[in-house]
Amino acid sequence: MNHHKPTTMPRLIALILSLTTAIASFAQTQEILLDEGWKAKRASEVPVDGTVVSSPEFELFDWMEAVVPGTVLSTLLHNKKVPDPFFGLNNELIPDIYETGAEYYTFWFHNRFIVPEMKQGEQLWLKFRGINYSADLFLNGRRINTDTHKGMFLREKYLLTPFLEKGGTNTLAVLVEPPVPVGNANGGQGGDGTIARSVTQQFTAGWDWICPIRDRNTGIWDQVSLEITGPVDIRHPYVKTKVPGKRWPGKNQDPAYITISAELFNASDITQEGTLMATVGDKHWELPASINAGASITLEFDEIEIPYPKLWWPNGMGEANLYKLEMSFKQKDVVSDSESFNFGLRETSDYFDEKAGGRVFLINGQKVFIKGGNWIASDALLRLSPERYEAEVRMHAEMNMNMIRIWGGAMPERPEFYEACDKYGLLVWQDLWVSGDCNGRWPDPRKKESQARRQAYPDDHSLFISTAIDQIKMLRNHPSLYMWCGGNEFPPPPDINEILEKQVFPEYDETRYYVNESTSDSILRNTIGGNGDGPYGIQDPKRFFVTQSYPFNPELGSVGLPNVESMRKMMAEKDLQPPEEDRANQVWRYHKYIGYGLYIEQLGEITGVEDFCKKAQLVNYEQYRALQEGFNAGMWDKYTGMLVWKNQNPWTSLRGQFYDVFLDQNGGFYGYRHGAKPLHLQLNLNDSSICIVNQTQSDANNLHVESELFDIHGSTLQKNSSEADAGANSYKVIRKLFENKKPLGFYFARLKLKDGQGKLLDENLYWLTSKESDWLELERLKPANLQVNVRKNDNGLIQAVIENTGHETAFFMRMLISDKQSGELVLPVFMEDNYFTLFPGEKRQIGIDLSHLKSDAEISEMQLEVAPWSGSTVTIGL
Repeated sequence: MNHHKPTTMPRLIALILSLTTAIASFAQTQEILLDEGWKAKRASEVPVDGTVVSSPEFELFDWMEAVVPGTVLSTLLHNKKVPDPFFGLNNELIPDIYETGAEYYTFWFHNRFIVPEMKQGEQLWLKFRGINYSADLFLNGRRINTDTHKGMFLREKYLLTPFLEKGGTNTLAVLVEPPVPVGNANGGQGGDGTIARSVTQQFTAGWDWICPIRDRNTGIWDQVSLEITGPVDIRHPYVKTKVPGKRWPGKNQDPAYITISAELFNASDITQEGTLMATVGDKHWELPASINAGASITLEFDEIEIPYPKLWWPNGMGEANLYKLEMSFKQKDVVSDSESFNFGLRETSDYFDEKAGGRVFLINGQKVFIKGGNWIASDALLRLSPERYEAEVRMHAEMNMNMIRIWGGAMPERPEFYEACDKYGLLVWQDLWVSGDCNGRWPDPRKKESQARRQAYPDDHSLFISTAIDQIKMLRNHPSLYMWCGGNEFPPPPDINEILEKQVFPEYDETRYYVNESTSDSILRNTIGGNGDGPYGIQDPKRFFVTQSYPFNPELGSVGLPNVESMRKMMAEKDLQPPEEDRANQVWRYHKYIGYGLYIEQLGEITGVEDFCKKAQLVNYEQYRALQEGFNAGMWDKYTGMLVWKNQNPWTSLRGQFYDVFLDQNGGFYGYRHGAKPLHLQLNLNDSSICIVNQTQSDANNLHVESELFDIHGSTLQKNSSEADAGANSYKVIRKLFENKKPLGFYFARLKLKDGQGKLLDENLYWLTSKESDWLELERLKPANLQVNVRKNDNGLIQAVIENTGHETAFFMRMLISDKQSGELVLPVFMEDNYFTLFPGEKRQIGIDLSHLKSDAEISEMQLEVAPWSGSTVTIGL
């Protein structure tokens, strides 16, 4: 998957054909993407206004090919006018909008399209899903929008029919201006804070994990399309679901209930009559309607019973079943408009657990122990794609997470993101566009305006409310969307919060929980001080078991250095010197390196960047496994859940991530994946207790618990086994790991959980020491001898079979897929496991899924590499 969105050359003929097809098959209304043929030029270089720029005779001299959807900066990058801001210190070479003034990044965007002659009553609409920040639109020499568009997230839909050159070429011109003020990127969180005076992304002025986005993501950054309808347009169709009572996954279900509604807009100058029709599967419902000229009405069907429903469940609890709703408005034998989308049958609820001190979230009446993390954005330059969303959300599901929080300093993600969350069962906590840093929770000398002034941000409260309503309507049909939050670590201004709480959510989305801020006392009881979230740095893994955290922690993070291949994509070879005594060079600091303390250096002398990154993955693995297992150990007693800060980065950052911007997973990905498995056998690092964590809704009985100790070279020191049961949604201590005293030196503990028939349910390997200096024994591991084979199974997955044929432990092996010719990593790749260990004589089979990437012929040009801690990498072609 290419991270950088390609821009294709204009295909005017293809657009004409697609429009013709849409009109000819009018009963099957279509939306035609307008993502090709765009040109762009700095407005200060265009000495005429929009009526001239959009006129048919206007000629384009020295205009750039534009990336739409995209930002001004992505267009400049596409035309090689600026260097890649993701590499090295290149971002410093790009002029910052605060220094240049907003005019530097104010651009005209221009496109031409042809619409065949339209039938009487047919309407053509222009739809924008996101423009940042202000925009004036012109078509064929006339202004389309009587009021300037403002607001990054607010969708707009314009009727083009009165402006069309029917049967001829139509010229569209869009003047896009940045948010004002743009904010001084002075090194603070959100720079000087004034970026928050607009309803836009706050992180673009810089944060402690990203450098400033120089154009503040100005541009037509989201999807643009043309839609053809009849006189009546269906808008904001909605399915409200109800699943009463407590349900169990996989069981026959009592009925569920849905209420279907939609807005109908009459674009004509006469009254229109017809029938609103809704279909789910083989069920069909109709409502008559009459809409006055230029008016909009809302129709709602009576509540509908769904017998024997297939419910939607979060990841790890059950299947994420989806239904499809098809709606149309029919006038006699002609369909004026139609819409369709997927929805899920589930009901959300919650309560505050007074014993634990945290809020408990429920789906279909079942408690969900929250395991998830914070999401910033898919890409800092907003080069977004369904394919990338699919890959990123799938990785969250494969880590056994069940919730993603969309952080308030970023943006509501695009519908394709929520579609992926619907598919994989990821609950979404959606923040609105407020942060404690910019919006005045704390005094801050880097902020331009006073704390009290910042607490009134944004400047336009009505725009904030109208944007919230619009985004609610855009996202509320997604079963993955679990809750809304007014802001990150701080609520919106009181008047906004009151309108949201008392008017907006009750009217537009009454089924979901709303909380005013992420660290609200209705989320957690703060008995340990601080902000109600954090800490964010490297920890002694035992600390997660012995130091009380917040009962529900919305942000708790650590390190996340990438693998060496990604490091080489981020900076020049001369800048790849590892930190010494945890002091990093300028380029590492620019990319927000967060220190590892002595946790890497205690593993032995650092011999170079490859060695440093390899050892960092071992630390990453243990950090995030221990983090989740520490919360597991307090499930429902001390904790109701936790969200990692953070799961990913939208640029080439060196901290807080399970996979990097190139979609390469690091050691933390697999460590957390093991710690978060729904039925899990773990070792508590503080007291060596072996525990079963059952986060499913079914009892797990007749379980067999095995533990085995090995020395560093793989010789068995001790074996033990016992029988156990684990009730649904429970945590249970089984026994201690050690029969007598602990071994000395560096040693391994392997735990296996099996069912009554001997089937392996979970396996975990821990590396342990009796004193800190024992880590140096890893340097004395002899080279491992490996035999690697690959084959393809009936499901199209590649099966890698790795055998340790030598007499030494093959420790912490990393598998990767690369191109045979270039040696470049193939990304993303989905593996059943990675960073694993085999003792002498052991064999392991691991599935690898590449089906989303290439054809069989292209896969044959790839190779599997298996790299042990000590010894040579084994490479085999696929």
